[in-house]
Amino acid sequence: MVKRNIKIIIAVVIAVIMVGAAFAVLYHAPKAPFTDVSQTAATGSLDPATAFFTTDGPLFTALFQGLTEFNGSSTTQVVPVLASSYTIHNDQNYTFSLRTDAKFSNNQSINATSVWFSFYRGLVMGGGPYVSDYSGILYNGTAYANTQIVLPWGIIGALKSAGYGGMNTNNMSQNYKTAATDLDSILSNFNYNSTEMKVMSFADQAIVVNSNYNVSINTLNPYSYLLQDVAGWWGDIVEPSYVDAHGGVTNNTQNSYINLNGVIGSGPYELSSVGKGFSTIVLKANPNYWVTNAMIANGSVPSIAQPAHIKTIVIKYGLDHTSRVETFDKNQSAISTVSPGSFKSIINGFYDKSEATGSLVKTFPVIGTFYISMNVKRSYTNNTYFRQALYDALNYTAEAEVYDNNYNGTSVAYQELGPLSPSYGNAFYNPNNYSLPTQDLKGAAQNISLAGQQMGFYVKLANGTRVGNLSGKNLASHTFTLTGLSPATSIENAQLTAAIDSFAQIGLTFNTKLVTESIVGGWSTASVTPHFVDLAWEPDYSDAVGQQLIPVMDVSNGGIGNKAWVDNSSLQSIFSTLDFENVSAQEKAMYHVQNLTYDQYAYMWLPVPDDIYFVQPYVHNFVWNPFVEYFYNVMYISYKGGGTSTASDLSMYASITSMFMAGIKLF
Repeated sequence: MVKRNIKIIIAVVIAVIMVGAAFAVLYHAPKAPFTDVSQTAATGSLDPATAFFTTDGPLFTALFQGLTEFNGSSTTQVVPVLASSYTIHNDQNYTFSLRTDAKFSNNQSINATSVWFSFYRGLVMGGGPYVSDYSGILYNGTAYANTQIVLPWGIIGALKSAGYGGMNTNNMSQNYKTAATDLDSILSNFNYNSTEMKVMSFADQAIVVNSNYNVSINTLNPYSYLLQDVAGWWGDIVEPSYVDAHGGVTNNTQNSYINLNGVIGSGPYELSSVGKGFSTIVLKANPNYWVTNAMIANGSVPSIAQPAHIKTIVIKYGLDHTSRVETFDKNQSAISTVSPGSFKSIINGFYDKSEATGSLVKTFPVIGTFYISMNVKRSYTNNTYFRQALYDALNYTAEAEVYDNNYNGTSVAYQELGPLSPSYGNAFYNPNNYSLPTQDLKGAAQNISLAGQQMGFYVKLANGTRVGNLSGKNLASHTFTLTGLSPATSIENAQLTAAIDSFAQIGLTFNTKLVTESIVGGWSTASVTPHFVDLAWEPDYSDAVGQQLIPVMDVSNGGIGNKAWVDNSSLQSIFSTLDFENVSAQEKAMYHVQNLTYDQYAYMWLPVPDDIYFVQPYVHNFVWNPFVEYFYNVMYISYKGGGTSTASDLSMYASITSMFMAGIKLF
């Protein structure tokens, strides 16, 4: 007869063996450190003052922090991070109380002078993010256009108050050069002496140091989006002494060392290693991180700033399609991405067939405008009828279909009526309730005919009919070029093909040309900007007017966001003040603004794609934000549920088995 306690032991062992067998099938620990291969293009710089790619968000959110930070998935709400609180005065004066326990990763304290240093450094360097996001807010855009130097507004008065000379002439350019040189010297030898403190505490300037842990930001114009603006990485606070030890600050000049090697921040991660050409970047949890789990638990610090759960992050940039599929399917990467036409391949090839479903993919609607621009200042496209003919001819249905995924057929894009996005609300997006664009070949034929009569050409339509000035030039002899971004994705190739096929319906012949982002960045005049460009513009934060409307339609942004070089006097007059008016005034103006922008026919509005990520089932709390993408520090790994086990369960199984094998009596 078997004794009762032996029966229990045998039952436990059998149960443990059965559970262990199940774990052997269902437990899939990653085969590599937590690896992200979803970023198809590498960052251009490790300096938050100069980097300006959409791919920079996850990296800089991990390494740096600002006064405020985007609150997870919210598009409009920000929370104080390095600031403990803030006070807003008339949308023009913002006062921040800083956290006294916040520190950089080298254990140096963060105080108000760190804030002053970081903002003034980014501005005087002329960094792309600062030039783009602070004009009319922290610096005078007109003065910059005249002098080609970015100075925080009020700094000349601050320097004079502290005894700096050479800025008393009537020559603005000379005053700016002198002030920029003096500011370079202060920032490159930052030691908080009495003279520097007199400059920083001068009240009538962009950033004012009120005390060690109190700082003010004063905007040139009332601006209600300042808190969202500084939540981007152009509001990141960096450690001054590290900058000074590695090249300092020179106006209108990037710091090449920091571009390549990074700078000390206060985020939940720090740089561990950087591969050649930024091909691989490894992050490790900041061992001196100032936020504790207790702070998060008691609510004294917002949860978006929580300490890192995953201790090492490997980011591999620019992997080809095959590598992004294979590493994910073999459990060698935790986050990946593929185009809609490859959904079926990556899901069906997934290593765990029980998890090989559409739940692996996470899609999020992007805020922005995607388009084919038509340069209004070049031949042919300088004619409104010509532009409207192409607008009508485009097959918008075919353009949308390229985003249908081949797993379940669902589209991973949405059609919008640019230049604004539906996320801003109908009062901004479409106050006149216009219909979405649709192909209208009859209207296209009428408009190309009118264009031909005005410009002296004719075309032969797909049905054989000739329209236009039949005594003029046969436009069949002319080939237009549709310019896209290199390297082209399968989506871009399909879009370009659909567009070319559409334009052939009204007798126009097109070919394609691909250029790199560096070439796009050199389109500084209308004459060098191509006639037709397939590109996009995405806002940096949730200011509909200043971040999406004006960049795409204001001539001062020609070649930057305004690839069509739209130059309408009525729009320009409205744009001179619109971004600094209150929301009610902006909404009232949008009825007229939409009519004006629509009548330009300067862009053909393409579907706006979702951001697409494939995420391993054991990765939890993947939080996406349209402006910085996602947050590594809030993610964690757990094998609970969904046919997987927890690490603690496995540990318990191993412990019980070891004790049994060692002859230890359990009952």
